Amino acid sequence: MIRQRIRKAVSIGGILCLLGAAMLILNHTAQNGRRTAEVLPQIVDQPVYVTCEEGEPLEVSLKAKEDVGVGGFWLLLVNLSEESSGTVRVAVTDKGSNLLMNQVIPAQTITPGEWFLVSADFRMVQGEEYLLSVLADGSQPYFMQTLEGGLEELPFEEQVSKKGEPVGCGISLGVNLVEDTAVTYGEILYYSRQMCILAAVLGILGVLFGFERLWNAWKRIPFSAFFRRYGSDLFLLLLFGALCVSIYSRAYVKGIYISSDSAGYLREAVNLAGGNGFAYDRMAGYDSWFANWPIGYPAMIALVMAVTKTNAYLASKILTMLLVGGILLLLRLCFKKDAWIYSLCLTNIGFLNLAYYTWSEIPFMLFMLGFALVLARILKEEESRAKWYVLLGVLGLGCFLTRYFGIYVWMVTGGYILYLLVAYRKNRDKGVIKKAAGLTLTAFISGSLSMGYLLMNKVMNGMASGVSRTMWWDDYEKLTNDLIESLLTEFFNIFSLQIPNLMEEFPFHIKLFVLVGLYAGLLWLVIRNCKHLTRESVLLTMAAAYYVIFIGIRYVSSMDTFYFRFFEPASFLFCIGILGLLLPYIKGKKGFHFFAGAVSVLVILAVWSVFENGGMEQSGGYYSQVTEQWKNAYKEIPERSVVIFNDIDFRSSYYRPDVVEGTITPEDTLERVKETYYGSRYLCIRAEFVEVMLESGEYDDSISGWLKEGMEKLEKGEDFLVLPLNED
Repeated sequence: MIRQRIRKAVSIGGILCLLGAAMLILNHTAQNGRRTAEVLPQIVDQPVYVTCEEGEPLEVSLKAKEDVGVGGFWLLLVNLSEESSGTVRVAVTDKGSNLLMNQVIPAQTITPGEWFLVSADFRMVQGEEYLLSVLADGSQPYFMQTLEGGLEELPFEEQVSKKGEPVGCGISLGVNLVEDTAVTYGEILYYSRQMCILAAVLGILGVLFGFERLWNAWKRIPFSAFFRRYGSDLFLLLLFGALCVSIYSRAYVKGIYISSDSAGYLREAVNLAGGNGFAYDRMAGYDSWFANWPIGYPAMIALVMAVTKTNAYLASKILTMLLVGGILLLLRLCFKKDAWIYSLCLTNIGFLNLAYYTWSEIPFMLFMLGFALVLARILKEEESRAKWYVLLGVLGLGCFLTRYFGIYVWMVTGGYILYLLVAYRKNRDKGVIKKAAGLTLTAFISGSLSMGYLLMNKVMNGMASGVSRTMWWDDYEKLTNDLIESLLTEFFNIFSLQIPNLMEEFPFHIKLFVLVGLYAGLLWLVIRNCKHLTRESVLLTMAAAYYVIFIGIRYVSSMDTFYFRFFEPASFLFCIGILGLLLPYIKGKKGFHFFAGAVSVLVILAVWSVFENGGMEQSGGYYSQVTEQWKNAYKEIPERSVVIFNDIDFRSSYYRPDVVEGTITPEDTLERVKETYYGSRYLCIRAEFVEVMLESGEYDDSISGWLKEGMEKLEKGEDFLVLPLNED
């Protein structure tokens, strides 16, 4: 017994000695250590550029705020192609015209829209000025403009000039800061100290209690039973949390995802929250009817605004989180413990981009998924209760009220009704004819309500869907190429991948063969495994119908070209249907649970990385910075104004819903302008625009005289001419 204790003590001592030796090595300073910090400016996420004209150097004066070592400059350029044979020269000189850096980069090696590093090795001295010049030869790259205040973290003051004239903004130019530092081997080898301590603890426990006994105790912990019972639900909660963190960080703290459609949804939501109903510009004094899009999505945003007391944009992000939770809950109710694998459809690149933007597709997908699942239940059961038909009608109406295209679900239902009628002719089964009658009645009631909504739009707006959607000129070859590209993108988005570079370089007529091959393989899988009137068949049928009907409509009417926003709702249903066909082949197989664990770890690491990268830091957040810019842009615009030739960021239209945009043509008179903008109290126009109008001599005397009189009273330093327009 004494010998055994001595052996244990010696073993523990040996382990502690090894730990001490390892720590001594890991805490030893590595030779010639240097630390590099990447500092990038905050750039505008809109297409606002500073151009580099061929042969004309773009010069950037850099005045150092402190003594720093420079290991290179980061540049973000656009308007370049891989076919470009030109170059971009980047050089830096000091005040004595000494050349500190001179790099010539082939334009074809620059990836547009991505940061790339131009190496350097020199020091900047505090207070000294340096000149960085960018010269394009055989190319015309564009820099992105930076946000106001987006250069504060850079170690130098930046002044950009082109042809000797200041540009008046910063550009997408960052820097690598290098400093000599004492770096230990433990800092170089991540987590090496922690792993050594963990190994020592396990070794000591093994010596004290026996390694075999320790292993047997570990095996007795019921991990397998716990995860079989609760694993799916835990993963759904984990994924929900990860998606919420990603949406909040990416689309609120670090960026603003507002398109022209988004601005319309948000503006109507603000009016709804203010009690103005369908009147899109009521807060601006007008009775314009909201009809370009259905009311459902803005109404949801307005409801969240009312409950949370937040601004419209943040409310739209909170709404998206709730809708994502609703989709996950629906998957859990339908697929039980297998719901976790179906939830992976929410990691699709296209779905995530939809979630970041303020768009109506996410609620539409929730209603569409619910509609497909309920329809499948009705078709599968011998006799369905009335509540399922009612729920189907409500979900169908929800599809329509989030996207007008949602009425297509009743076209699909019509196809199933015809199928049931044919089946009844063959078998004379009363249950089948009852089912067909129930679906017909449901489609008639819900469809009639949808058509009534369109009729209301027609009466109030003059057009059923708010705007004319008749055909205008289209480049059909480009449209077809966009269709091929979009469908290929949809396939690779499923796996959260981009189209491979090799395939991206294929001509479109060759990409067509790739596309046909991919979708032919999927069609073979469906034909081989899918049975009639199953849940998977309904999901796939609704997805296929969506693709076909939407593509057909786009070729006979004009709207945006094909891209992920249009196809992702169908791809979402398609993926769920395909997973249902594949699950019997993979469930329970060797490696299935390992895959589940690996995906869970990736989700946890994704959330961790958001926090590590400062994605949840509120100070200086992107939204607050941009809204501060909007506040400054509108500071001279009084309440209830029309802004002529408006050049203020279009995304801010919901921020000032009391303001409308307008124009004045040479044919307009002052009386006509007052009649056109009857709801506005003031007319605002930039003073520089007024000067151009007056110099042209093209405008009516009543307008010119009015503007001249206003310009005479304009105070120095004021950007906008503000003129009284209409009295209430």
